[in-house]
Amino acid sequence: MQTSPRTTEESIILIISGAISICLLPFAVIRTLNGDTAVAILNTTAVVVTLAIFFNVYLTHKIHFARWGLSLLSVLVMTITIGLKGYEQVVWVYPALTTIFFLLTPTVAAAIGTLFLINVLIMIWPQVDNFFTLKFSVSAGATLLFCYAFSSRMRRQQLFLEHMATSDPLTEVGNRRALEEVLLKTIERLRRYPEQTCSLIMLDIDHFKRINDQYGHGCGDQVLKLFAKIITSRIRRTDDLFRFGGEEFVVVLENTSLEEARTLADVLREAVASAVWPQTDLQVTLSAGAAEFNGHETAYEWLARADAAMYGAKELGRNRCHVA
Repeated sequence: MQTSPRTTEESIILIISGAISICLLPFAVIRTLNGDTAVAILNTTAVVVTLAIFFNVYLTHKIHFARWGLSLLSVLVMTITIGLKGYEQVVWVYPALTTIFFLLTPTVAAAIGTLFLINVLIMIWPQVDNFFTLKFSVSAGATLLFCYAFSSRMRRQQLFLEHMATSDPLTEVGNRRALEEVLLKTIERLRRYPEQTCSLIMLDIDHFKRINDQYGHGCGDQVLKLFAKIITSRIRRTDDLFRFGGEEFVVVLENTSLEEARTLADVLREAVASAVWPQTDLQVTLSAGAAEFNGHETAYEWLARADAAMYGAKELGRNRCHVA
């Protein structure tokens, strides 16, 4: 069965959880051999939990609880270690801070990191002099600020690149790559829960080449943008619109039967036909093809059935909907 590729977040969690497990394992063994039972149990527990998180993410692709689990585990283990072994263990505060900024949003990570540092300072205060406290406060605080600045910048860049990679620059709806990713995830879910439904509507603007030839490509671009806005305004927030290519668009309808998809396609067709377009004498219509997931096809086969139904609508005279 075709599966979706791993996301960046999945890869980060797999790397961090695997690295923590590998790094802590020798310490767990050494503590056990030295008879340091409390810390040995703590390190062993951390190894087991991080390995469990690693395999859970590897097998299920689910990251929400893994992100929080790794973050809280890092903070908790470091806090307990300092409480058991004393202020010398504060050197492990810095990788713990870095870890939570890799896993959580910058604001949440900064809040947790600040509370973590305050708690550590309270714990080591009776054990160290004021100069050591000042050095640790400045260095740890600077680390937290640098991590926050770096994480914020990288997150903005990541969101921008993801938007550029998955959005159509003209119409600002999802592009073909985004459609393929959504369909892969949708098919995986539908195969796990066959009682659920999902339908596609393939939309094509009738005689779009004629619009470009008669009114110019600038007008054609305006038609495409307005067309996307009209469709977006008529579908649910849980539904998604994608530009498949040229003047073809695809609507993915969650929990929607074929008959419901046909009804919506007619609503969309009427909305487009009655809209006001850039040129007063311009009339725009669409042809639509609807297909419900049949339980065993691939994303490309599903799209092909919707596409064939759409071309069936064109053969019947355009400005209509046909179902697969």
